[in-house]
Amino acid sequence: MLRMEVWELLWFIYLGLLFCMMWNYKNLEIFERSKKLVKDVYVLADKFPKNEKYGLVSQIKRAVISVPINIVEGSGKRTSKDFISYLNISMGSLKEVQGELEIVGDLGFVDEDEIERLIGECRRIEVMLVAYINYIRGKDVR
Repeated sequence: MLRMEVWELLWFIYLGLLFCMMWNYKNLEIFERSKKLVKDVYVLADKFPKNEKYGLVSQIKRAVISVPINIVEGSGKRTSKDFISYLNISMGSLKEVQGELEIVGDLGFVDEDEIERLIGECRRIEVMLVAYINYIRGKDVR
């Protein structure tokens, strides 16, 4: 039988607690909704004029993918403060997508109803992000 020193046992307990305290992004509706938003924006961006490939298309795709990716990256952080920081980055990217969608609508690249639907989804995700940030701030987990 292996003999474990007390400090080794404490180290394993500590690592186990850290693992248990990681935030599970896969159970978050904001993660699922933001992934769907990525898909919808990518489909929409394919309808933009070809000369916008390196302009608005590139910009809006980078911004929209940043929303769920920062949720995932933040979920791997050890403190709620760090996680909230990444959620705030997601929020900033989401606001950027909203602004870009408004510009795309003004330029008339795609159907205005589709733009309004996506902006509405951005707003719903924004409300969910704010609520989740407030929820995490209220927890004294880490």
